Amino acid sequence: MNKTKNLLQSGLMALFLFPSFCLRAQTISDHFFGVNAWMPDTIGDVNACIDPPCIRYGKIHLNWQKVKDSKASIIRYGGIGPDKNMPTNYQYIRMIDSIRANGMEPVIQVPFYNYRYTAQQAAAIVQYVNITRGRNVKYWIVANEPNFSYSYTTAAQIAAYFRPFASAMKGVDPGILIIGPEIAGFKVAITNGLTTPGGPDDITGRDANGNYYLDIYSFHTYPMGDGSQSTRQLLISDLTSPGDFQDDLAYLSGRLSACDTYHNRTGTAKLKMAVTETNVNHTNPANDDLYGVGANSFIGGQFVAEIYGIGMKQGVDFINLWSAIEGGNSIPDNCGYIDPNTGNKKPLYYHFWLMAEHFKGASVNCTLNQPNMKAFASKDGQEISVMIMNQELILNHNYTVRLNMNSVSGNNPLKINVNAGVAAEFSDAIAAQSTVLLTFNLAGIITKKCEYSLYAHAVSNLPPSCTQYITTGVSENETEASMMVYPNPSPGHFTIELAARPEASLTIEVHNMLGQAIYSRDATFDDGSETVSLDERTPAGIYLLYVRSSDAVLTQKILVTK
Repeated sequence: MNKTKNLLQSGLMALFLFPSFCLRAQTISDHFFGVNAWMPDTIGDVNACIDPPCIRYGKIHLNWQKVKDSKASIIRYGGIGPDKNMPTNYQYIRMIDSIRANGMEPVIQVPFYNYRYTAQQAAAIVQYVNITRGRNVKYWIVANEPNFSYSYTTAAQIAAYFRPFASAMKGVDPGILIIGPEIAGFKVAITNGLTTPGGPDDITGRDANGNYYLDIYSFHTYPMGDGSQSTRQLLISDLTSPGDFQDDLAYLSGRLSACDTYHNRTGTAKLKMAVTETNVNHTNPANDDLYGVGANSFIGGQFVAEIYGIGMKQGVDFINLWSAIEGGNSIPDNCGYIDPNTGNKKPLYYHFWLMAEHFKGASVNCTLNQPNMKAFASKDGQEISVMIMNQELILNHNYTVRLNMNSVSGNNPLKINVNAGVAAEFSDAIAAQSTVLLTFNLAGIITKKCEYSLYAHAVSNLPPSCTQYITTGVSENETEASMMVYPNPSPGHFTIELAARPEASLTIEVHNMLGQAIYSRDATFDDGSETVSLDERTPAGIYLLYVRSSDAVLTQKILVTK
């Protein structure tokens, strides 16, 4: 698609951008991973529907468990539907209670739709939800995509309604946080006007009652638009290209920091960023599937994971995927992470889950030395998590991850540094068109590995394969059991050595990358080692070696050469 940016944006961004290696570790908020609650069954009064349809036949109410299982933490109820047709009080409360019942935080949008609704009506919604019904919703959005829905092209047009709405809503409940302006795409000119400290359209200051109008600056982004011009290579390069998503966030962060300084916003009052709608595209290519480039594709799932990874590094407060489950049956409309027809979880879903389940604490930077590879990482007080994505069509990689920034040892062609401050390395292999999630303890010992690939998982509608590594408490200081496999690569004959002799017999298995077992036998490891001899007809390639007990497993990639 045509990604030309205007010269003004490029020039202004240069004032705020820093090389990625200079970024500080950014705390990952406890509500960073979000989803849009689209579609509900009904939006608005069906007996007096202002802008039909009000009956949407959505299926979100049937899929809350799957949304919960994805580890989403914040759910937005918004978009064009609730902007055109104000939801009923019952619909607001039902949505809020459904979100909360599943352990997630609601974000509620009040309608505006080009002055169809008033600031007084917005305040009445806050009054009913938070005061009358005591739901105490913290996050509130004003309007939806003003530059698209109402053709507002200037900051003045947006500030004219946003400030009265925000003031009226905080007049009812000063403790709420107001989110906006919900621009469709990142627009520099609009953003500059709304965030010029003390300017005529500044929405970052206080109203006459001392309440801040804006607390979280938000925008929507669908980098591939309608998907008609997207390509695989564009998906791989787009988000970090000059003037695109990564630069947009860095630029916005600089603008908001200047507003904080001017308005003396400190501590919890500091302005934050949110991306309240995002996906690879808002409309899929007509033939989109697992092998395509839209929201149904494997690389589309990797693309959205990269959006979240970049957002973590830039300190975004939360990002809401569009969406949970679409109501339409056509391929172009099917942009949710759950398929509405089959109920299947897409690669979009599983990439979301891999990140939301494992990324905690603070984002830490990664560097790689190979193209078409991506890596993101986090570290908290207990573990380090690293996601590696191979976006090559056919090229597998042997890799080594080092958990600090010192030189990576060995001859593996893919070398990854993770700035986690731990002098430890881990080596393995990653297949083409696959994603690996590694978890280490703070000593740098591998504790968990999840693998998710196009051919071994997605084509068979399988979830990621996750391995918990065996731990054995052999002394007061618990040690991690490990194994060595050599020679690796090999024509098909391997020796396995265990660091500690097991107390019970184990099973040795070898699987191909489709998950099919090609070798299996019991083993005792009496002398600490066992041998594996694969059939001579076993094709060259990457295989998974498992050593299993009744309640745990060790695993390692092996490479068969011919």
